[in-house]
This record gives sequence, C-alpha cells and structure tokens, in this order.
Amino acid sequence: MREPLKDKTRLEHIVNAIDIVLERTGAITREKLTTDKVQFGGIVYYTLVIGEAAYNLSKAFKEKYKETDWQEIAKMRHNLVHGYYQVDPDILWAVVNNDLPPLREQVTRYLKETNWDEWEKNVKVVTESAVHKSLIQTAQRMKSKGYSAKEISSITGLSADEIESA
Repeated sequence: MREPLKDKTRLEHIVNAIDIVLERTGAITREKLTTDKVQFGGIVYYTLVIGEAAYNLSKAFKEKYKETDWQEIAKMRHNLVHGYYQVDPDILWAVVNNDLPPLREQVTRYLKETNWDEWEKNVKVVTESAVHKSLIQTAQRMKSKGYSAKEISSITGLSADEIESA
C-alpha cells in the first residue's frame, strides 16, 4: 500500500501545476487558447491537478489557512471533471489570469512558514487518535453482539484493558 500524500507534497503539486499553467498561457491570447485544443486540454488538466491537490489537503491544514478558499478550488475541479464537455473558456481564462497568481503566492507562503516536521507529527497524532477512537467504537459494537475479548483483540488489535474499558 502506498503512503498517502502529505499536505506539503500536495502544496508542492499545486505550485508546480500553477507554474506550468502560467508558463503555457503567458505567451498566448485567450483566442489562441480556445483554438488550440491540446493547449486548452493541458490547461484544464493542470487546473484539475490544482483542485485535486487542494481537495485532498487535510482538514486541519484547510482550517489553519482559511484565507484560501479551498472549497471553491475543489468545486472548480469537480466542475471540470463532471462537466468536461462544457468547460467555459472565459471562466478558465479568468481563473488562470485572476485566481492562480494570488493562489501561488499564498501556497508558496504556506510552504515557507509551516514547520513541516512539527505539522506532520501533529497530523499523525490526530490521525492515530481518530483511528483509535474508531477501533474503540468497533469494540463496543462487537461486545454488544457477543464477541469475546480475544476475538475483538485479534480483529482490532486493541489490548484487553482497552476492550474492557470500551
């Protein structure tokens, strides 16, 4: 099983995708973008990458950096994926020119100002505590259905004391 991508990596993907989009659109006009289907498709793709990476950032990270409208970025991704047949070039052009440069500045700042070792350690603790809570709830349900402590332990990995207190 692959390790899930972490917030820092997702932010780096966002910056990289923005750089590609801005590089490719910097020397063309809106009309050229809409007539060159391969170029247009590439811009749509990298905009999807930005939205997917933003969508998959941890809830804790999105809560910490509320200045960025992560939900709107994810919504753009959903619209592009599910409405691929009706992408509005004017909206895409506006996003590229008006939204991506400030987003790049924000994400670059987040990358610089975050203590990533500390952040990942805290996210791991939160994740582990959430997983543990879920296992305790599972143990409670199993106890109510008549499973033995030994069976519950073999399935959940919880200790006998944890199962007893559940």
